[in-house]
Amino acid sequence: MHYGRTPMSWEITDYDLEHYPVWVRTPAHTEPVMTPLYCEFWYGYMVDGIRRGCGKNSLPTTLGYFWKLYKGHGYLTRGIPLKEEIPQRQAKYREKLAVIVEDPFGYAEKLFDKLDELMAPFPEMNVEQMSREELIDHIHDIIELHIKSIAYYFDGWFAITPLPGLFQQLARDLAGLKPTDPLYSKLTISTNNPLYQSNSGIAALARLALDLKLEKYLKLSDKDVVKAMEQDEAGKKWLDSMNEFLKINKWKVLRMYEFCEPGWYDEPALLIADIKRYVEVGGVHKIDEDRDRMTKERDSLTQEFLGKIPEVQRDWMEKLLVCSRAANYYSEGAAWHGEFKRMAFGRRCFIECGKRLVQDGAIEKVDDIFMLFTDEIINTLGNREKGRYTQLVNERREEWEGYKALTQNQDEIPPFMGDPDQIPEMLRLDPTLTVSISQPTENAEEVGALCVGGAGSPGIVEGVARVIWDETHFDEIKKGEIMVCPMTSATWTPLFGIIKALVCDSGGSLSHPVIVSREYGLPAVVGTGNSTQKIKTGDKLRVDGDLLRVYKIS
Repeated sequence: MHYGRTPMSWEITDYDLEHYPVWVRTPAHTEPVMTPLYCEFWYGYMVDGIRRGCGKNSLPTTLGYFWKLYKGHGYLTRGIPLKEEIPQRQAKYREKLAVIVEDPFGYAEKLFDKLDELMAPFPEMNVEQMSREELIDHIHDIIELHIKSIAYYFDGWFAITPLPGLFQQLARDLAGLKPTDPLYSKLTISTNNPLYQSNSGIAALARLALDLKLEKYLKLSDKDVVKAMEQDEAGKKWLDSMNEFLKINKWKVLRMYEFCEPGWYDEPALLIADIKRYVEVGGVHKIDEDRDRMTKERDSLTQEFLGKIPEVQRDWMEKLLVCSRAANYYSEGAAWHGEFKRMAFGRRCFIECGKRLVQDGAIEKVDDIFMLFTDEIINTLGNREKGRYTQLVNERREEWEGYKALTQNQDEIPPFMGDPDQIPEMLRLDPTLTVSISQPTENAEEVGALCVGGAGSPGIVEGVARVIWDETHFDEIKKGEIMVCPMTSATWTPLFGIIKALVCDSGGSLSHPVIVSREYGLPAVVGTGNSTQKIKTGDKLRVDGDLLRVYKIS
């Protein structure tokens, strides 16, 4: 039982362990441990949206991936359709597939337009001026926003992202090309989306600061930079540019899926930290410099590759290749159009709720709001109940902190529950699970490696490791280091402009670290399962993204 609620459909039970062959731990989005409030949105509304998105596209052998809680941590498995419904799902999926393969980028753009339209009323809302009744209505609007935007997101996800798996299968059968081959990465890069454009804007602000000789101000603490810039004429010019950037990009949050962490809209110092990182590399956004070269190389290699495919299958193969690029584009672009914004709007709403409940004496601190569920927040907002949740908040916070203390203990929070031998079959039946899951391709000890991954990005480099457990440690990363972490999400993307290589515990061929590393030309090894346990900050490593191996060197 989590957070005093029973029965809770979000947690793994004995039935779940018997009914589903294996559950796999997924740090990708569910760690650090989510607050009780965001558990409602993730394990409730997110999981529901996954099912609906998968159902709309009617993938034949999966009902969508399925998250549940175990000791506060997220575990993933495949939803299992009934055998008798699979033929009907196959027929429906073929019809949908025939439409998508003709214009996968167009399909993605239509969904981005829907997300933009859905988000449009929220940016200018002023929650501080809302009455109690209006704020309660706004909570319902936030819930509805999440429900609808998640459904749009997973419409695109289950429409487009299964297609790289089909391309991989045919490429292996017809041309001997494996997803781990460097050529695969070079063929499937798309190199541009709104998220990368945002990072390009950060780099431009760093270059402008260097051009205007403002480096001395950027050596101050993040929170003091703006005040210092306001006292300098060149600094004011730079702040004008930063504010123009924020008009478009301010809804980015520190943590991809959680309300308790701030974003650029309410803590601009977070943007200052990103700008400082790009100042370290001279304001260079590597992907901008390499885009033309990488695109020309990709197009040339595409022609060579297609020339090896039998003519009767060449057109179909080319369409699937374009779909693979569109999957990368959609995965990162959807974060910018939808995920960041709905998270920021939700945080803004609940922070205001927290302020009202502190005024009432229902809770003691504003961030106590994250220990409550929405029905509790709505109830006490309406009833103005002094002292209503002070004890409950303390009990839940203690439970939440207890779960967080278990994160690095694999005896308490194992990498999987059930039969790990079932993981390959699960990935075959639901290829979209490779957003989070892969298995090492070989035994690390047998090949003399420290660890081995299941997916990655090509290239070989040597460097010094920096272990980054979560977003709160971003300031520790230094230019040219090899970042080692449980997993990355879209909020980590600015770091890819300054690191040398990447190693992750989690992730598969469709995961954020793989997609972005390929686009940025960084060697990466993901899906190691244990890199954060075996590697310490300061270790000297060789990262071989071609063979998916990581070595410790002297």
